[in-house]
Amino acid sequence: MKIKNVVSRKILNSNTNYTIEVKLVTENGLFRGSSPAGESTSEYEVKQFKEDIDQIVSKFNTFLKGFSGRSISSLDEIFDIEKNIPEEFIGGASLSLSYALISGLAASKGLEPFQLFSSKQRSKVLPICKMIGGGMHASRADMSIQEILAVTISDSVQESIDSTIKVYNEVKRLLSDKTISFIGGVDPEGGLISGLDDYESLSVVSKAVNKIMKETGEDIRLGIDAAASTFFKDERYTYKKPIYGKLVLSKEEQIDLMVKLAEEFNLYYIEDPVDENFQEGYKEVMRKTKALVVGDDLTATKTERLEKAKGDINATLIKPNQVGLMGEVVRYSALSDKYKLTKVLSHRSEETNSSMISDLAVGLGAKYIKVGINRGERIEKLNRLSEITG
Repeated sequence: MKIKNVVSRKILNSNTNYTIEVKLVTENGLFRGSSPAGESTSEYEVKQFKEDIDQIVSKFNTFLKGFSGRSISSLDEIFDIEKNIPEEFIGGASLSLSYALISGLAASKGLEPFQLFSSKQRSKVLPICKMIGGGMHASRADMSIQEILAVTISDSVQESIDSTIKVYNEVKRLLSDKTISFIGGVDPEGGLISGLDDYESLSVVSKAVNKIMKETGEDIRLGIDAAASTFFKDERYTYKKPIYGKLVLSKEEQIDLMVKLAEEFNLYYIEDPVDENFQEGYKEVMRKTKALVVGDDLTATKTERLEKAKGDINATLIKPNQVGLMGEVVRYSALSDKYKLTKVLSHRSEETNSSMISDLAVGLGAKYIKVGINRGERIEKLNRLSEITG
């Protein structure tokens, strides 16, 4: 691949904030890369933009001028480029460049982007989709838990998507029947804003899942992203509404709550059940449940964080923008494999129309991709997943 021109510009993300898009022109055409951002973030992830977006774009374009005429023939060369990107651009700018370069490189070889990462038979990646949103994604709602999720265990990606859509529509129907305040509103990731508290919302999704399982014969499970760091302060977890009769929980009570919810709702997936600095809490939840206990804020797609947490979780999220460098993402993925952790590629709350995480999920051999089932920028990723795994 020979680069003819490469330039960056600011674009709007799904939450009407600005991010960076990189446009790459090669002999094979125009390729774009853009980076998302998160509303609920780990203290350990990189800051996306360290200056005003216009300043970043101007400085980044000066840096990119040196790429014209350069030839790139492998992923390793892209990773080498990343090593020389100035620290001020590590985050949104660096990842947007890498995504554009990966797309261009794949086209130059007559490949799809996922094929650059693995020569093995493409893996089946199943979606984990958000049904109801709370926490920081719906700050005025009565839910402290950030996400209630549906996980379809299927032999077919398309069947999994179909069943998940049915669950989502059933949740919407149940909410319409249950509360007059529900008008179909969604949070930034397409999760329905229920107007109910944590327990009531879980009960609604559980009822929907059970109904669709009976109709389809599919194995469908519940999951949650507690995002517990977002409501942990002064060594206490404070819920917006009482759950099992309690509003404020100690660290030990938070673990007990996660275990109780896992038992009552047969939770298959529990992400960030406790504060990101309470690592032993993850281990206790894993020990006391049969669920996938998933590190996100705990690990932040950083290999050094994963090395510390490896025995305390059995699954991990991969969010490329948390580290900003695709070479580091590949290293993190390999380390996850070494420790036999279930891998989940994940969207962010402030997304773009890029579907690259779908290619990464397949190419890196992830078991799941976490993404919304509503909103165009989320559907783009599901459509891409269906295209390359169907």
